Amino acid sequence: MFKISLVITLLSIFISNAIAFEMKLNTLYLTARVDGMTAIDTVGADQNSVVPMMMDSYGLNYDTVLLPTSSLTLEKDNVALYNTIVVEGATLQQLNQVKAQITAYQTKYKIRVVYLNCEPDPLQGFKQNGFNPIQTIAMRNVKLTEEALQLAHQYQMKGDDVNFKVETCILRDITDVNTCIRYHHYEVALENPSDPNIKPLLSFLDFEYNQEIGAYGGALINNNGLEEMHFWISFVDSHIAFFVSHIWIPWANYGMIDGYRRLFFEIQIDDYFTDNCFNKADCEGKREPAGVPHYRTSVEDMKNIAQWHKDVSSRLPKGSNIKIELAINGIHILTETQHKIQGVFQNWTVPETGYDYVKPLGFQGTSRWPEDIDDDWDDSLLQQLDPLYAFFKKPENQDNFYWLTHTFTHLKLDAASYHDSDMEMRANIKMSKEPYLGMYDRECYSKHSIVTPEISGLHNGDNLKAFSENGVYYAVGDTSRTDLSPGNFYFPFISNQTTSNFDGFVVFPRQPPQVYWDCSRIEENMETYRLRYPDRTSVTWEKHLDEEAELHIKNFLKLRHDPYMFHEGNLRNADFQEVTIGKATGKFGMMQQWVERMVVEVGKYLDWPMISVKMDDLAASYIDRISRASCQPQYTMVIDD
Repeated sequence: MFKISLVITLLSIFISNAIAFEMKLNTLYLTARVDGMTAIDTVGADQNSVVPMMMDSYGLNYDTVLLPTSSLTLEKDNVALYNTIVVEGATLQQLNQVKAQITAYQTKYKIRVVYLNCEPDPLQGFKQNGFNPIQTIAMRNVKLTEEALQLAHQYQMKGDDVNFKVETCILRDITDVNTCIRYHHYEVALENPSDPNIKPLLSFLDFEYNQEIGAYGGALINNNGLEEMHFWISFVDSHIAFFVSHIWIPWANYGMIDGYRRLFFEIQIDDYFTDNCFNKADCEGKREPAGVPHYRTSVEDMKNIAQWHKDVSSRLPKGSNIKIELAINGIHILTETQHKIQGVFQNWTVPETGYDYVKPLGFQGTSRWPEDIDDDWDDSLLQQLDPLYAFFKKPENQDNFYWLTHTFTHLKLDAASYHDSDMEMRANIKMSKEPYLGMYDRECYSKHSIVTPEISGLHNGDNLKAFSENGVYYAVGDTSRTDLSPGNFYFPFISNQTTSNFDGFVVFPRQPPQVYWDCSRIEENMETYRLRYPDRTSVTWEKHLDEEAELHIKNFLKLRHDPYMFHEGNLRNADFQEVTIGKATGKFGMMQQWVERMVVEVGKYLDWPMISVKMDDLAASYIDRISRASCQPQYTMVIDD
């Protein structure tokens, strides 16, 4: 544990004292949450609350106290223990038990207090809106008031033209629409609308027509010099709950955050150098026979994407840098050139195992590789017969992308022997080094990271041993798989003897958008989509992109760092028709169109830089976070008169 003292002069913020005083940079989180899974009545806060998640997203230090309670410990040894207080889901009765202590602490230290979906106090000038009940589960939208927009802009946010839905239901069982946990909110009118000490933040809208109903969902209050921020909406999974958290968190902390906020936009492309075929069609031969849709990215495709990196970055806030990362399978350079592939195994069949299958250590498992192969490849021949290989031999072209390994042949590794895993790693590393691609030791390459084929082998201790002995310590998972999901997505899954017969291998969450692995054209993608969702055959590509954006914007609002998974065929763009998405016009492939649509969506809410980093650097950010959490740092402000 360590302690950092910040000597800060705060004019007109904290109360002046004759002597200096110390205050911890720490949040007190008071929550009246109940068990939503068993609740009979409507719920104000339960285990689905996103408040802890949003504090975690900033890396804030906070202590949680459950309400009701009649006493709070706010000071110790003449040190103020909290620089802000957050209260969620409290009734007036619960608030009255601690309000006097909170008020005295506020008065002494001039801290700010945030109330989230707490019962409004009529003594503060809040009242019922006409005949409508103040507590309700009515379906509503809200929009930001002018005061809220000023705060949002102060924190480099937007939201100007957004109508947000207030969430009133989360299913106990996602397969049964009749298992709804009902979340109430409060629709508040003001006793004195012209009171300068109460500034509304959210205005409720009729759900059907988006007309204001004369009630508010939030307010900023100055109560005789004591500042409070109230939001009377449910803080469960919703755009509005995530969005306003980026208002109340910096506001409550006077902008002094002991964590960080960043928008990482990581796009990983699996199977690079592969010749893909659509929907598992006959893949024999090199884009033959005629009529069978095969596709391998062209040099022109990659030149276009390299230029697009610069174009899209220039349209984002200052400091942005977008660059995709290519996960390579080296064997496809050999199959493209038909060079020395005879010695590499051709039996791709592997036993079917569950995702969570833990292979016994030393068990032979699949054994597809010979003891040795002829890997004395002819670099000149590869350059002559594979234009893509020749293009990426040049460092200036490598530098337009990030790179990492995806194994040599894409062998599924759940039941792989140590020898097979070791050969997969060694062959791909060799292809990545001089005298071949020559990128392995360059800054653009993540030599310590891997995207495993089909996210396999992460419960196979022999496989993880082979990875580690080849210098690879980090992999990505899949957020659709519970076996690799950490309890807190701001931290990675770390293997142990129980999960994998191997301790300490680090797996980061990764998102799977619905741009499918074996599709290079929009028509192919939507054909697959309609096969998967036969009740949605009328959905167009444009509508599909809109729905993807509405879903995945939540990850940006949560400050998640998860990469997004795409595949080699999704890069096709040179023969696409020109399209306009937002302010961008160009011959964009499916991956680019998905990214451009996300850029538009993020721009509705946030005006923050978006950055892409290579996976080794992304890993470092997670490891730093683990180190910080295990260290449990304490920050103290020394505030002078």
